[in-house]
Amino acid sequence: MYQLPAKSNRERGFTLVEAMVALVLVTVAMGPVLILATSSINVAARIEHNLIGANLAQEGIEVIRNMRDTNWLNGSAFDNNLPTGTWRVQWDTVNGGLMTVGSNPVLRKNNGVYNYSTGTNTLFRRTITISKPNSRELILTSLVTWTERGNINRTVSAESHLFDWK
Repeated sequence: MYQLPAKSNRERGFTLVEAMVALVLVTVAMGPVLILATSSINVAARIEHNLIGANLAQEGIEVIRNMRDTNWLNGSAFDNNLPTGTWRVQWDTVNGGLMTVGSNPVLRKNNGVYNYSTGTNTLFRRTITISKPNSRELILTSLVTWTERGNINRTVSAESHLFDWK
């Protein structure tokens, strides 16, 4: 029976230098992967915030539009309870329920619903500005702002013109 010759001590395994070189190569290879993963997480958070901000801005416009439509259904003037100025509104705001902006219009989130009274504070602040260029038109501007990591201020706005077409 043939036996392989025994390996010398120099051939039995990795040396410390070889292990260190392998560790450096793995570290260098993983660096870009970790940078890419971190960058992807940051981009995903920015996209999420932009989407929420856009939806909150649109919601503000829809709340005022609902108030205008309710005025029509009740036989009131289209701009009843919609004075010019800057206001806060939330999803359940009804006629006469416009809130003054105050010093800190931070939206809170409670069971997936954004409001000003209950829940945990969010990054988002929303204001609605109503202007009246003439007696038959309202211009609504819904502005949502927030601050992202690194103290970067972001803004999303939506504008709508409501007319007294009845």
